[in-house]
Amino acid sequence: MARDYDLDELYANTYTEEDRRAFENQPTSEKKFLVAWALALFLGPIGAQRYYLGFLPTAMLKTLMCCGGAVLLVLEAVTPGLALLGVVGAWTIIDLFLLLSGTMRDRKDHRLAGYAKYVGICAALTVLILVGFVVVAMVVRTSAAVSGS
Repeated sequence: MARDYDLDELYANTYTEEDRRAFENQPTSEKKFLVAWALALFLGPIGAQRYYLGFLPTAMLKTLMCCGGAVLLVLEAVTPGLALLGVVGAWTIIDLFLLLSGTMRDRKDHRLAGYAKYVGICAALTVLILVGFVVVAMVVRTSAAVSGS
């Protein structure tokens, strides 16, 4: 059955000139990709990029979850507080990937202005920053273990 298909023909040239024109003719938002990306990267846990793009209900939910996790930590309910902040952190990383893949658009479902121009450098910076956070966390944890804290 599989030998009946010409896989080279099936998968060759799947992104055609017509696809490129269709992408370029999609409506573009007045919202800027760089602003949404920076908000997601630096203020993502409070949902700043979602406020910016017009997704108010999920932005408010994310803000409440982040604040709730912080309050639980202050009240020394460490496990539920860290769990809530972990969910918010994972949601933030997912939002970053949605932005970088072009899947997250504005509320009107228009693609963000400047996406094609800046997505490559923003993706590279995002990976470097996330890897940097992991390295710092490992160093801090190792230092704490060595000092006996």
